[in-house]
Amino acid sequence: MPLGFLEGAGGGTSVVYAKPAFQKHLPGQFRLVPDISMDADPQTGVEVILTPDSIPGDETLVFVVGGTSLSAPMFSGVWAIADQANAATGGGSLGQAAPLLYELSDGAIIDVNVNPLETLLDVSGFILNPPTAPFTFESAPALAQPLQNTKFFLSALFQPASNEWVVLTFGTDSSLFTAPGWDNVTGLGTPNGERFIDEVVEAAQHH
Repeated sequence: MPLGFLEGAGGGTSVVYAKPAFQKHLPGQFRLVPDISMDADPQTGVEVILTPDSIPGDETLVFVVGGTSLSAPMFSGVWAIADQANAATGGGSLGQAAPLLYELSDGAIIDVNVNPLETLLDVSGFILNPPTAPFTFESAPALAQPLQNTKFFLSALFQPASNEWVVLTFGTDSSLFTAPGWDNVTGLGTPNGERFIDEVVEAAQHH
């Protein structure tokens, strides 16, 4: 059974590229990523059903897609809608998203981070090895490791297989942290539907 940190976000600070002008209000001297975020957790991903009708006898496959394979096309779809809306006003192609994202209001991009709440619902428990008595109490912080400097998090149990339980934690990573405003896990946040589209078009017109 694998223990310890398994997977998480991939943001951070570049060691090669200088910080672009559109990130001038962020700290440091190098390019920071990500700029925007979408659902990427494989545990809360999108179910895909593959029906290979062109090949007789091949079985139907059902699987879940997550990670960048989910979030990148999701945002690309939203950006395509914004591009169409901009074209409808007489504008050209929007091009890269990043320079425009930092000109949008807080209402156009929803800041996503884990609220600093303490809860008794975080996962904790005892290690069992029947028929012996329960031993070794595992606290919620111990099961959510590595916490590094994270003090507040949320955790839950997930059962990916009939004989396996996994503790999912929200707000923890090996080196990345969610926080109000831009952070290296969620960037500026996630697009807020039609308001996001409208403000992108407005920002493009002033570029």
